[in-house]
Amino acid sequence: MKHFKEDFLKLPKADVHNHFHLGGSQKKLLERYPKATISFPEKYDGLPGMIDFIYGHLNLIMATKEDVINFMEIAIESAIEDNVTLLEASVDVGLSRFFNNSIDAVITEVKRIQEKYKSQINFRPDIGINKDLPLDKVYAYADKCMQSGVFYGIDIYGKEANQNLIPFKELFEIAKKSNIKTKVHIGEFSDYKSIEDTITLLNPDELQHGINAVNSEKTIDLILERNIQLNICPQSNLSLGAVKNIQTHPIKKLFDKGIKVTVNTDDLILFNATVTDELYHLYKNNIFSFDELEIIRKNAF
Repeated sequence: MKHFKEDFLKLPKADVHNHFHLGGSQKKLLERYPKATISFPEKYDGLPGMIDFIYGHLNLIMATKEDVINFMEIAIESAIEDNVTLLEASVDVGLSRFFNNSIDAVITEVKRIQEKYKSQINFRPDIGINKDLPLDKVYAYADKCMQSGVFYGIDIYGKEANQNLIPFKELFEIAKKSNIKTKVHIGEFSDYKSIEDTITLLNPDELQHGINAVNSEKTIDLILERNIQLNICPQSNLSLGAVKNIQTHPIKKLFDKGIKVTVNTDDLILFNATVTDELYHLYKNNIFSFDELEIIRKNAF
């Protein structure tokens, strides 16, 4: 039976790798900011190119606390429009700089958004931490977020290669004791050895990306042994140049090895691919059958 994009849109979906303030659609951004003159590229020059674009373009629009709130609201509205019924999105604690450096104000806003949309979507926010944030702030902000009862997960991100993750070991141990799901970005632009080292050190529940595990049977075995889920974002990998094209994307090999994979948006505003788009693209290009994509869709729940 042939399936169409509308078939994927109708299905309830989860997005579990999403950076909240970058999670809105380009269409909704321009509806909210009709005077914004912004041209989104199809390809970015790796992570540095993406960061340059954010600072040089998006951050000219997202300049105040009210803008941050707008960006978060268009993210949740975009997810609802795509029939995403479960959203695990990381709220970057560094956004506190827009709220007079008050993490409490950020928590209050996230809770308000959660309450506002609760009849339409199960929004389970993650504590988003950039590895470059000063460690005293990392621990102070994360502690307040965990104590709040608003957050369900913690996600650390930033530059992957040659990063010292030892300072985050205690944080992940505290999170686990607090029944907070642990996620870490690794293995998109770093090698399989970095994935092994991260798993050994932090023992995360899930990896954001993790696609370079495909280059080592030992790494794959470690992921399987620990039952770690890989939250993969194919269009992000393509747009950032981590993967050449959809045909060579390692997601199918990882799936065939028995690894639990999910398909997600990462930063919808930058990569312009909803969860529906991602699933349909994988189906249309004969990477997965519809039945296989049903397994992947359900994994995210």
